Amino acid sequence: MATQIETRDDGGARVLSISGEIDMDSSPQVRDEIQQNLKGVSSLKVRLAEVEYIDSSGIAVLIQGMKDCGKADVPFALLDPSDSVRSVIELAMLQQVFTIEETGD
Repeated sequence: MATQIETRDDGGARVLSISGEIDMDSSPQVRDEIQQNLKGVSSLKVRLAEVEYIDSSGIAVLIQGMKDCGKADVPFALLDPSDSVRSVIELAMLQQVFTIEETGD
């Protein structure tokens, strides 16, 4: 399934909603979207509710995005990770590293 990224503003926060897969093929696209959207926002949130699959390259892109946001002094959070994303985050023991928010949507 092709990866799709939708961008919207929610108050001062920029929200990137990703659907599909985050893998070796789509990781560069996700990285570029994160870098392009961290300028001029009060926070950046990556919504992962519709992500069916994520591999280590996808996790690496999220970690890099968190670091880039830290350098830019922009808070970074993961929103509503799907069960498959959550299991990879927990397997890698990164649930304490990322800020994870549940919106209930």
